[in-house]
Amino acid sequence: MLLQKEKASVVIFNMQLDLIPLLQNGTQLLNDCCWLADMCCDLQVPTRIIEHKKLGKLSRSLTEVAGKADYLEKTHFDFMEEPVAATAVEAAGQDHYVLAGAETHVCILQSAFRLQVQGKKVFLLADTCSARSRTDHEAALQRLGRSGIELITREMFFFELIRHSEYPNYLNLAMKYLDGRYIR
Repeated sequence: MLLQKEKASVVIFNMQLDLIPLLQNGTQLLNDCCWLADMCCDLQVPTRIIEHKKLGKLSRSLTEVAGKADYLEKTHFDFMEEPVAATAVEAAGQDHYVLAGAETHVCILQSAFRLQVQGKKVFLLADTCSARSRTDHEAALQRLGRSGIELITREMFFFELIRHSEYPNYLNLAMKYLDGRYIR
């Protein structure tokens, strides 16, 4: 199944200053999440930035590019356990959820399964998530994939949103987001 832009919503988890240095390739993950948030702003894809209450402040570089994203604070690992988040997801009416951030085997996994149970089609940006342990990250990817969560990449995400080379401003978007020119 392909992601459909008009049905899509993006959720970026836990890009917080106290956690990023502990993650496998944490600095690259932060840059990739900034790329994702920036592209969602350009393509007008609804985005939620999820902040775990116990992990400190969000990265400023992410909040600067996230524009008008919704910000939600949580204490549960499954963000849908938070009444505010559950209400926001219900009110948005989006059917496709794209997840990224940290940690793959905890917040992302638990939230993906909850969204799936609620009838949402869940996509995980496999190259835009991480964990403190490579083993935990890889085991989570395998488990999620076996459970019907669509594992996609950032480039797949871009092309599934755009769909054709006649998309408005396609060449500029491709140069910014695909040709290695995304530098922050």
